Amino acid sequence: MKLFFTYLIVCFALLGSLQTFAQNTLRGKITDSKDKQPLAGATIKLKGTKIGTSTNNKGEFNLTFSEKADSIIIHFQGYTEQVVAINNRSEINVALKEDIHLLSDVVVTGVAEGTSRKKLTFALTKVNNEQINTVPATDASQTLRGKVAGIQISQSSGNSGATVYLRGAKSVSGNIAPLLVIDGFVTALNLSDLNPQDIESIEVVKGAAASALYGTRGEGGIIQVLTKKGKGNGKVNIIVDNEFGLSNVQNTPPTSQFHHFKVNPDGSFVLNGNARTIDVQANGYSLNLHPYQNVYDNVANMLNNNPYFTNFVSASTAGDKYTLYASFQNQYKGGVAEPVGADKRQTALFNFGYKPDKKLEVNLSLQYFNNQTPSSSISSSGSGSLLYATSLYEPFINLQERDASGKYAFKPYGFDIQNFNVNNPFYQLSYREYNNNSDNLLAGLKVKYQFTDKLNAEVYTSLQNENYNETDYYPIGFQTISADITRNNGYYGESTTKTTSKNGQAQLNYNNKFNDFDFGATLKAVYEENRITSLSASGYNLSAPVKSLAAASADSRGIGSSWQQTVNYGYFLNLKAAWKEKIFVDVLGRLDNSSRFGADVGTAFFPRVSTAYRLTEDLKLGIINELKLRVAYGKAGSLPPFGAKDSQVSLSSSGGVSYNQRENTDLKRAITSELEFGFDAQLFKRINVQANYAFSKSINDFILVPAFPPTTGSARIYGNLGAVKSNSLELEINGNVITKNAFTWNTGITFSRIRSKITSLGDVPEFTDGDFRKAPGVSPFAFYGYSVLTGLDQLETNAQGLVTNAAGGIYKLSDFTVNQLGFVVLKNQLGTAAETPLLYQNAATGNSKVIGDAQPDFIVGFSNTFNIGPLSVYAVLDWKQGGQKYNETQQYLTYQYRSPFSDQAAQAGLPLAFTTAVFNAQQTTDYWLQKSSYVSLREVSLSYKLPLKALGINRVLNNARLALVGRNLYTWTSFTGVTPEGNQDFYDYPTYRIYSAKLTLNF
Repeated sequence: MKLFFTYLIVCFALLGSLQTFAQNTLRGKITDSKDKQPLAGATIKLKGTKIGTSTNNKGEFNLTFSEKADSIIIHFQGYTEQVVAINNRSEINVALKEDIHLLSDVVVTGVAEGTSRKKLTFALTKVNNEQINTVPATDASQTLRGKVAGIQISQSSGNSGATVYLRGAKSVSGNIAPLLVIDGFVTALNLSDLNPQDIESIEVVKGAAASALYGTRGEGGIIQVLTKKGKGNGKVNIIVDNEFGLSNVQNTPPTSQFHHFKVNPDGSFVLNGNARTIDVQANGYSLNLHPYQNVYDNVANMLNNNPYFTNFVSASTAGDKYTLYASFQNQYKGGVAEPVGADKRQTALFNFGYKPDKKLEVNLSLQYFNNQTPSSSISSSGSGSLLYATSLYEPFINLQERDASGKYAFKPYGFDIQNFNVNNPFYQLSYREYNNNSDNLLAGLKVKYQFTDKLNAEVYTSLQNENYNETDYYPIGFQTISADITRNNGYYGESTTKTTSKNGQAQLNYNNKFNDFDFGATLKAVYEENRITSLSASGYNLSAPVKSLAAASADSRGIGSSWQQTVNYGYFLNLKAAWKEKIFVDVLGRLDNSSRFGADVGTAFFPRVSTAYRLTEDLKLGIINELKLRVAYGKAGSLPPFGAKDSQVSLSSSGGVSYNQRENTDLKRAITSELEFGFDAQLFKRINVQANYAFSKSINDFILVPAFPPTTGSARIYGNLGAVKSNSLELEINGNVITKNAFTWNTGITFSRIRSKITSLGDVPEFTDGDFRKAPGVSPFAFYGYSVLTGLDQLETNAQGLVTNAAGGIYKLSDFTVNQLGFVVLKNQLGTAAETPLLYQNAATGNSKVIGDAQPDFIVGFSNTFNIGPLSVYAVLDWKQGGQKYNETQQYLTYQYRSPFSDQAAQAGLPLAFTTAVFNAQQTTDYWLQKSSYVSLREVSLSYKLPLKALGINRVLNNARLALVGRNLYTWTSFTGVTPEGNQDFYDYPTYRIYSAKLTLNF
């Protein structure tokens, strides 16, 4: 037996020695798949073992092992984990792809400190760099289309910035704009100011439950833009991106192709002087239609193809103690009109981070924006817009006609024949000289100091300065259809506005761990100041052709100035706790003071309580590898208009009534409280799902109390009178559906349905604000006006059988019929000169009622990216279903007999009076409310990664990609105005689409 044990010992010793001599070594390098920069700190483990290592500062690793293994697992936070087969190899190099959809991703919006998504207790959507910059929008206001649930983006006119709103109305007036935060700094900038190519990611929190951290400024939700930071290991990474293309109008409203005037045998007008005669049929009221002899497409001639290009360069590097990123963009955006210069924008960004040791970290950010927008000289809608004149002038008039000097004619042939009395926009724009320039500088500094491993302090400070200058010049001799003493003998005007915004933040953070229990606390103070000063001056009757006020006659000169300042203070305490990485609790309270409120209104308190539970830490749910349930409650507020607290009045009577403004000492904050339920899930370890249901109540809304009969006018009195409630249902699904060899498919779907309703106006009677009715029980976007009857089922009768809501209440139901165009008319007027459409009548309400709602039924977004080897295809679809829009463009075209409806009515033999009655004196009428549903192809890209090695340039370039890009390519809609976006269409400036080619080089 002793000999046996001795034998075993010798065998085990020999086996151990064999294992010692059978050790394997695996080396390699881990890099970022996009910029090829090394990833320091990536972990490499043998699959099925605990043996592993990590990469050094150069992204390199060496792994020695003696155990049998067939693959390694590579992990780096924020990147997709990869399993790679060893296959007897001694060297493996791997490029990891970013995946910020993982629940381990860190977010910074709505939280006191950067927090892992798996610990987040409220809804947040993060849009990554790839989603933003595959097809960079012309400005950042367009970047979130189709990518965020619960967001409403509307570009109702031109190629200017879009409006962005989050999760329903918070005001009787409608939506409240979200607060824009850039790298932690609260700013007075707009998304349209920002260059998307400088954006690393965008974080969106949509409701008060998440935005309570921002107190008085957070009622509209928060959008935080995180700009790019330096990457690499001492190596400078340079990106050069050039894009060139064309922009043109996506859609213009249809117009009439016929006229109803007498013509000669050759098709020309029969004229008596310059007057035309209406061509009436033998019955004395029906019209004969004739095609125009010469047709000029004035809309297309004005809004034609224009060049678009963008030049961008960036440099990025990083070392053990520093990061550096710098960029510059130049953008040239044509697309307004041939006589108007292109809009131009230049942006620059400088981000520098320095960490001399483990305790201290300093980050400096400088951002510069310059915008020159001559297109703003043209009204975006209404009678001053380009579309107004070019579509209303009959097409036999060539608005591009030149005079003897070669310049656009003041009155081209046919002006006096139509006698429309609207100036030729080609002439106006070519003679008027308009310039504006906006310079914006944002400087921010962050300092973080780690006192101990549990306690640190952070200080943020930023300064934003915006200088805006505008000049407007009309030369001596400028002509107008109607005499204008302020323009005909020259005019010069100049205005300047300076905006200064300061932001300061200081906070202490404490974090500790007790066994399975994590605890954190943050105490923070915030200071915000905003100051706006403006000066304007103008004069006319110039004595010389110079751009100077000194040349204007003294009695014509006018000067004005304004000044306003707002100061806000905020203090908050945030407590957070976690147990076993599966149960999370967040409690926050913020105190706010602001100079915008009345003297008797003290500090406001904004609370938040939220919790989350990772169910999959306790239960195995098969394909659902992650499921977190959330519930959050919070409050946020908003500021009233500047000067609202001085809107109270005192009345006096001395032979009449007068008033004097005084301070409204009781003016309070508008407050929205929200309860949010939701869950975050991950399926198959690659599909991410977020679902939210939120219920909000907004109170103390600011209402500018209107005057009611018999009183007229307004003393501009603001009161905390309005209340609104909203319900929001949101769903987001995204992830890599297929990842196989050289083919990948990433998809994203968003869905949202939002309903808002006014619940109170205080003691103010219901009233109309523009086209919308403000009354308890109706939507803040409820259209109010007249109703044209289009069905016999709309008629109401009394006990005597008389129809009470049409034709004066003296006819029976049998006296009515529906004509061939679908209008209810009296039978005895059918087919006569007296035939007229009937409108809804109600003596008690003044014949007006709620006639529609602009709120959509739902909004859906689709985004897809397909990668097939070096080829990549990307597309974003934006779908809005339901809701209505007031098509005042077609209504006014009808008044001028320039709409397709004018042709239809004439072809049906109806009198001109019938068309005029449907026009209804340009009053809001339901016949001109149209469904605004649409499906829009927003972004498209087909790109090809150039084979650098085959071309022999791989030593010079790390990466190169050529792409064909399209923006706003096509919109499928039944709406016949300019665009289905927005609530009202009145000759809005058309949306432009852009076709371009883009070459991106990475050195």
